[in-house]
This record gives sequence, C-alpha cells and structure tokens, in this order.
Amino acid sequence: MIFGHIDTTDMNSIGHAGVRRAIEYAREHDLRALEPGRHDIDGDVLFANVCAYDTRAFEDCRFEAHRRYIDVQMVLEGAERIDVQFVGALSAEPFDEEADNMFLDGDAAASVVMTPGTFVACFPDDGHKPGIAVNGSVPVKKAVFKVLV
Repeated sequence: MIFGHIDTTDMNSIGHAGVRRAIEYAREHDLRALEPGRHDIDGDVLFANVCAYDTRAFEDCRFEAHRRYIDVQMVLEGAERIDVQFVGALSAEPFDEEADNMFLDGDAAASVVMTPGTFVACFPDDGHKPGIAVNGSVPVKKAVFKVLV
C-alpha cells in the first residue's frame, strides 16, 4: 500500500509506472467534474471508475482484493476511512475471475482517513476495506483508478 497526497508526493518514490500515471492524470485533470461511471484513459491498461455513495458503519463494510488490477483510490469530495491488511492475514471467499474481486474477513493492520487530494494505492496483496464512515455517514465522491498489473 502507498498513501500520499497528489500535490506533494515525490513521483520518483513511486516504483510502479502505472501508479505514477494515475497520479499524474489526477494532477492534470479536474476529476470532480467527471460523472459517475467508467472513464477510459488507456483502455483496460488504465481507467478510472468514478462513484458516489454515502459512507457506512464499519461493520457494514468488507475487505476486498484484486489480482489483475492495482486500485489507486482518491476521494474527491467528503471523507472516508480505508482499512488495509495483507490478503494472507485475512480469510478469503472464492475469487471471482470475471469481476477480478474477492471479499475477505479479518482485522485491519492499518487505517487511513481519505480526504480530497489524498490517495491510497492498493496492490494485489493488499486487502482493503473502503467506504468506512469517519464521523457519521457522509456523501463521498471518489475516483478509483484501475491500473493493470
């Protein structure tokens, strides 16, 4: 997992070229102006899913993980907490190949509070539980860049 801010992160410290591309794209475009849905940047190699929802109570959120894509999650409006844990430390349900997704259960190793401008890059070994309310449920608009591994 990488946690940072799009305005202050040293791009030379990001080892994955696709993650750097996602952050650079966010720096150069007004993501808040995007409507919810998929936005292609480089076909299936790099795209952004924009979503809007209300944050939920901790117990109503689940860990998820992906194998084909790295998630670079950026909150555009509102705030949410994301918990993270290594996939190997969680109990996993069967992997859905078509959706590139599995749900997992267990305890978090770390938590970060996402506010506008911050990002979290979650790699295939990073189970992540997004959408957790910080101080009660609030509306959130978020871009999730999908970076092909």
